[in-house]
Amino acid sequence: MDETVASEGTTGHDAGEVARARFGEFTGGRSRPMMAMVEVTNRCNMDCPVCFSDANNPSHDVPFAEVCRRLERLLAVTGTPVPIQLSGGEPTLHRDLTAIVAHARRLGYRNVELITNGIRVRRRPELLRELARAGLTAVYLQFDGLRAATYRTIRGQDMTEVRHASIAAARAAGLCVTLAVAVTRGVNDDEVGDVVRFALANVDTVRAINFQSATRFTGRFDVPQAGDGYDLPGILELIERQAGVPADSFRSEHMGHPLCNAMSPVFVVDGRLEPLFKYVTRDDLLAFLGDDARDTVLGLFAGKREFFTRYLCNPGAWRLIAKASPIFGKSPLGVLRSKHLLLFAKSFMERDALDPERIARCCYGITDAEGVYSFCAFNNLYRFPGRAAPSVARAPAAGDA
Repeated sequence: MDETVASEGTTGHDAGEVARARFGEFTGGRSRPMMAMVEVTNRCNMDCPVCFSDANNPSHDVPFAEVCRRLERLLAVTGTPVPIQLSGGEPTLHRDLTAIVAHARRLGYRNVELITNGIRVRRRPELLRELARAGLTAVYLQFDGLRAATYRTIRGQDMTEVRHASIAAARAAGLCVTLAVAVTRGVNDDEVGDVVRFALANVDTVRAINFQSATRFTGRFDVPQAGDGYDLPGILELIERQAGVPADSFRSEHMGHPLCNAMSPVFVVDGRLEPLFKYVTRDDLLAFLGDDARDTVLGLFAGKREFFTRYLCNPGAWRLIAKASPIFGKSPLGVLRSKHLLLFAKSFMERDALDPERIARCCYGITDAEGVYSFCAFNNLYRFPGRAAPSVARAPAAGDA
């Protein structure tokens, strides 16, 4: 693959600048992410068998000044602040994390999410309160299932108690939580429904679940029994079969490439889950998003109350609410009273499956010392140049010795 090809969809740049862009690099204009990861350290207090960043190899913090430069570089590409995730390694180990959060907010980033394994949060529950005062808005918690055996396989140790303590700490700090599930074939792919039910039992704090396929990037993937990763239809089928949320109630049109991402807002009605897109069709959604679809979708990250308050004056919003009256009732205020989860499904690409069209429509970036890249392109091509991803362990074919 030619790693110097410019990102498709790039506009507003001269030919020389386009020619210099590397494959998967965001350059501005139409080539910009809707969300981005900012890594602040490669140090970690775990040694997970599955780790796309190969944490602790090498072990180092990104200096505060360089983190600031990466935040500013991202802003130069996106034009307006997008939701960001502070990642690692384990970002709670960075001594300047509070200052990083505060600087991100000064730059205008309104949605600042902490990706964490929860170990330091469990030991120091006040840490989340400190970060919230600095401007942290959410926690993205590593949450691969409910069984101890799942964590021993994917994370190398039982993390079940840590997960519960982390959610309690987030609740005390007034922060919402997204559960991040690395769906690994043959390990935790039978726990999808259990995770949804756990989230519903904690819906006061858990506001979203991201089911993402565990993927062999060039980091670590030492789970011998795992086969190929899941594509997006495969993840949606698991959610439908185990949680009862139909695959066709997920939408992809507003979130990059339709084979990469899908989302379904589900609401709790009389103890059952009602997907919004059961009542709101694809055409309804596209008509509501209109020409400024990107800004409208980004508005979702502001939270339900602010989003619906902003758009309730839009006749199109009233029409959508009316269509979903089995969820909200006849009053638009039912939107604000309702309990809901955002269910996300995400399928990444391994190197031999990198698709230029999917890369060109990527909505999730990572900002590095040299630029802002599509997450899949960076983790396959640029994080560890020349390193091959771990091979897939496959069962012997019939007749093999």
